[in-house]
Amino acid sequence: MIKQRHILLTSLALTLPINALAYDLELEYFEPEEVALLKKAEASNNPELLMKAASLLIDYSEFQENIDRGYEYIAKLADAGEEKAMVILADEYYSNDEYEQALAWYHKAEQGKDPYVLYSLGVMYFDGEGVPADYKKANDYYLAAAQAGEPDAMYQLAFSYNDGKGIEQDYVKAAYWFEKAADLGDVSAMYNLGISHLNGEGVTESCSKAMQLFSNAIEEGEHTLSYAKMGDIYSRSQYKKPCGFKTSDYKKAFEYFIAGAMQGNAYSQYSVGYAYRNGHGTWSDFVKALAWFEIADENGNSAAEKEIVDVKQYMSKENIAASHELKETLLEEIW
Repeated sequence: MIKQRHILLTSLALTLPINALAYDLELEYFEPEEVALLKKAEASNNPELLMKAASLLIDYSEFQENIDRGYEYIAKLADAGEEKAMVILADEYYSNDEYEQALAWYHKAEQGKDPYVLYSLGVMYFDGEGVPADYKKANDYYLAAAQAGEPDAMYQLAFSYNDGKGIEQDYVKAAYWFEKAADLGDVSAMYNLGISHLNGEGVTESCSKAMQLFSNAIEEGEHTLSYAKMGDIYSRSQYKKPCGFKTSDYKKAFEYFIAGAMQGNAYSQYSVGYAYRNGHGTWSDFVKALAWFEIADENGNSAAEKEIVDVKQYMSKENIAASHELKETLLEEIW
């Protein structure tokens, strides 16, 4: 099954309420020419000047009051019809979970057909943020944004086709849009297109093509799920025939699992524990096995709890204590 990543809209993580009376440039460390620009903006209606002033205040101010003045300029520009300002304002409302206001401003900016705006509207309609969820409408926005070149929209549209959400399930179209996003460098799309090839869903079944895509995702973005899947391919018997392997390669599998485990993937962490317990690709070591099983359990792997109980029965109190120390060391190193 294809795993869907969680999507968050880009935002500025600041606040909108304005307290203009506290605005004071003497508190900041702006260059003289920047101060001159900001002073000039105070009595100006020039859109370009106000946008420059807003950017300085929002991005470089140390004090919230001055940041607020920057958003005052953005709001003024947005009310005057400046699309860039509308998007900044919408992003800010979104980042503060004020979804109705965010949706309203994205809609006002929609007439510009900016791919990011269309994608953002798709996210909000899909997730029901500020509006009842409407998968069909969300997919319409995703399609428009995808056709305009927005890779995140391509990715989300692919999942809609894959899962049949608000649209007729179609693995061929899902793979098509995963490939489009992958071609633009989206490593999660590379992974999911690899899964499509591994399972023969919407594309020709090809383990070699799948492995190439997983390898690309790892090389370009150290993609955690791709590490895990490569570990599976080299260790699980179900992949031997389709992938043309005579035997499993536990050593290679272990290398992939340890890489995924160090990035915080619970399944890879469980798999490393399993490898240490059974001597798959490494020496059997119950101290290390227990440490990894406990880390995997803490990160939500449901199979780890049983392994913890099982492996402890073969360990001394001293070894269990040593395993707990190792676990704490590993936790400091894991991404």
